[in-house]
Amino acid sequence: MVGSSQGGGAEIQPSVIDTILFRAVQQPHRPAIGTSAGVVSFAQLAAGITAAALRCERMGLRPGGVVALLIGNPTWHICLIAALYRLGIPSVSISANDAASLAAIDVAGVLHDDAPPNGYDGRTVLVDAGWFAGEPVSARLAETPFGWNDLCALMLSSGTTGRPKAIAFSPRIMWHRQTTLSLAGRFAASERVFCGPQLRSQFGALIAFSALAFGKMVCFASSATESLSAISFFKVDLAFLSVQQLGQAADLMRSRHGVALDLREVQTGGALISEALLARARAALPCGITNHYGSTEAGSVAIASVEQLGSLLSQGAVGFVAPWASVEICDESGQPAPSGRDGEIWVRSLSVAPEYQPGMTQVAARGPFYPGDVGRLARDGMLSIVGRTSEVLNLGGNKIAPDRVEDVILKCRGVKDAGVVVVEFNTTLPQVWVAVVSDGTADAAEIARRCGEVSRLTTPAAVKIVDAIPRNSMGKIMREDLRRLLTQGKS
Repeated sequence: MVGSSQGGGAEIQPSVIDTILFRAVQQPHRPAIGTSAGVVSFAQLAAGITAAALRCERMGLRPGGVVALLIGNPTWHICLIAALYRLGIPSVSISANDAASLAAIDVAGVLHDDAPPNGYDGRTVLVDAGWFAGEPVSARLAETPFGWNDLCALMLSSGTTGRPKAIAFSPRIMWHRQTTLSLAGRFAASERVFCGPQLRSQFGALIAFSALAFGKMVCFASSATESLSAISFFKVDLAFLSVQQLGQAADLMRSRHGVALDLREVQTGGALISEALLARARAALPCGITNHYGSTEAGSVAIASVEQLGSLLSQGAVGFVAPWASVEICDESGQPAPSGRDGEIWVRSLSVAPEYQPGMTQVAARGPFYPGDVGRLARDGMLSIVGRTSEVLNLGGNKIAPDRVEDVILKCRGVKDAGVVVVEFNTTLPQVWVAVVSDGTADAAEIARRCGEVSRLTTPAAVKIVDAIPRNSMGKIMREDLRRLLTQGKS
């Protein structure tokens, strides 16, 4: 029920899902979702949600456990998340290789539309088109509304340095993040939104459900090439792309002369933007670019246009701290660092979500969140990221952010992508190793020389050409995977 409460005089507890269903009543024929398979209206979306909820109900799914979703079809994925929500069942969206993460979650089963997750031996159910058809929106459904602080969803963090963590969400946190996204850039003024990040990511799910809640059309594609076609075909005016997808879109635009886009803005996040990538994007894309800094646990914390970042981009600038968040720079003891000094970033916000614990049913408000980043905060509120505490190159006590070295490498001739890690063997001091994706003209000697200009200590012991830098869905380098790739056969 829209705007449902828990009894007479109780506080109204708004729901993102209720808002989407309200849009189906308010604007039933308006396009809601666009994919290569066609366009789904808000009325069709609401009918699909109801049909899926009834199917889940008849299967015996009840509140008390978490249902995992391995769903490639974005329309089906959205319908199932919303359907389970209406039944009071938390969901978690996963990839095919997330079976290990499910071991720490009270999972009642996995719904999938292709193959089940690799190595998972629990209950799995194949989903097909019949799940989303044949039921009127008014069909009887035993809805179980979530309370404002109930566990309603889990999201897996990016897991760049290890196994992804499950982060717990309540309707309160979801509503707050939806509201804050609407204040970023041109979101409020947009009509057709492209969602590049995958729905299993926090950023992707937030974009899709926020767009739908605000009555906008949200569009999806399954590849970089299809993304550009979808943005053009659906006349998208706002596109959300990961940093990696932004680079891919820029490269495709340069090779596809004459492609007309109605884009007014691209919003990006998930990883730091290099100067080289930004230059490619600004040259190829006919629109403004806005950057987000945040995390699965904290949501969006800082935002700025690339014009506002300007020359500060080379110093790690990511955006102005948003009005719905508070950032403090602390020393290693947790005390506020002197003004202008680097330190650990601590975030306070109503959007901060805690890590899931087995048996959790309530999502309690948590204190400050430490994202693992080292940064500095200017007087005007501009936040800059120096590096991650877990990824900083520690070279004999000298700490250097890998991004500084990678930005230099990306400016070298023939370099398409790059990653830097520290490698320690039993018989040597820590060494910098560099991985490069080349167009065939990259020169290892030039790369080594440019790395040495950052610091004598960052002169690499090895520069290796690789097919690809291992990155997650948001474009962040998977440092441990990269280290393993570079040191195969070494000891």
